[in-house]
Amino acid sequence: MKTLIYIFISLLVVLFVYGRYIEPNKITIREIKINTGFIGKPLKDKTIVHISDLHMSSFGKVETKVLKSIEQINPDLIFLTGDYIKWKGDTQPALLFLFRLKAKYGVFAVMGDYDYSDSRKSCLFCHEEGKGRPTKQHHVTMLRNSSQLININGQIVKIAGIDERYGDFKEFNEMDDIADQDLPLFVLSHSPMAFDEFSGKDQIFMFSGDTHGGQVRLPSWLFNLLGYEKNVKYNYGLFQDGNKTMYVNRGIGTSHFRFRLFCQPEIVVFRF
Repeated sequence: MKTLIYIFISLLVVLFVYGRYIEPNKITIREIKINTGFIGKPLKDKTIVHISDLHMSSFGKVETKVLKSIEQINPDLIFLTGDYIKWKGDTQPALLFLFRLKAKYGVFAVMGDYDYSDSRKSCLFCHEEGKGRPTKQHHVTMLRNSSQLININGQIVKIAGIDERYGDFKEFNEMDDIADQDLPLFVLSHSPMAFDEFSGKDQIFMFSGDTHGGQVRLPSWLFNLLGYEKNVKYNYGLFQDGNKTMYVNRGIGTSHFRFRLFCQPEIVVFRF
């Protein structure tokens, strides 16, 4: 009996050490092939990189590894879906990270709830401190309930961003003609719950984060018991409903407690 207890305790210690100090540093690069269609046609032979939930407190080895990996992939577009800092944390490491991101057709992002945890610092993601001028600390296009058109090989693509500041989506309808069916539409939203605001008839491809995949792989009934509706419904991975598609990213960093177990941080590469 004592032997079994020792084995059980040893196993718990090993799992704790692995989840605390090893897995959070093991960045997975996940590649997903998207068949060309109405959404993917303009991006044929193009590459999108999607990252989320950095939760940076400093610029360290993990962040350096992520940037080197993205540089090697050499994407045509980079999408980021919020939570770049710790709760009420320093914005400077995150701004430096954003500054180093480059892609042929641009880098587009939305803000997460952690990015709004300090209202004075949140402005620094878009504007110079104490001024209304756009920031020069990075070249990322922050989409705050707005959209932008880009030209890829002579075809127009719309990229829209749903701002986490309006997490209940009360302001969602102010985004005029977001699901314009004449244009391929990519939507960035920190919360995957915004997916429900679109009809299954809308031909969109949405990118989200926020869930971290739970950080620990748990059955959906347990997430439900804990009250994590977003993890029950959209924990991570690809989701399809009619014409609309969404990918929920497990993220790079962690919140509350630095721990991951069988739920590695990821960079997701979409090849069209």
